[in-house]
Amino acid sequence: MGSASGAERSHRRKRDADATRAALLAAARDLFGRHGYEKVTLREIGERAGVDASLIARYFGNKAAVYRSAVAEDSREVEAPVQAGDLGAYTAYALHRTDRRGAPGPLVQALLSQSSAPEVRASAAGELRTRLITPLAERLADEGHEDPVGRAEVLISCLVGVIALRSSNVFEGLASMSPEAIGAVLEAAAQASEERPPSGSGT
Repeated sequence: MGSASGAERSHRRKRDADATRAALLAAARDLFGRHGYEKVTLREIGERAGVDASLIARYFGNKAAVYRSAVAEDSREVEAPVQAGDLGAYTAYALHRTDRRGAPGPLVQALLSQSSAPEVRASAAGELRTRLITPLAERLADEGHEDPVGRAEVLISCLVGVIALRSSNVFEGLASMSPEAIGAVLEAAAQASEERPPSGSGT
């Protein structure tokens, strides 16, 4: 009887710990995605999650660590379409998600903000390469494109810029286009053949 009660208490503590960690991570993703790394405090994350901010140290370590976890969790949500190297589908998904939350998200914020800690930017760049650039480069290589890695880096850089500019409403046309239409534009760019100058040009 006592053993069963002890097991139940242990299970309850683990369940509560998992819920607390999930709440902190969700709060961090939202706040970092809206305001970037430097402008968000651990206290704000704790308040948003409804728990003591000191628990961040227990579950993540420090601010940079919780940011890296937020970036990783954010990118894991779209792992399935990315693995196929489907730039059009990923673009549409990412833009719909940006529209829903009204912010570009922690990954884009980390890449574009010069004030992000070096380890945070490095982590974001690593996630981008693992989940976007590498799968797309593999697809481009299979299709016979030259320099598939460089081409994938250009295309994903365009996507990051589109997400940032569209969420800030800088360009009216970009803001009014549907995510699917923008995805089709980037997918067409991915499929386009390289144009080579005709022999003897430039003379």
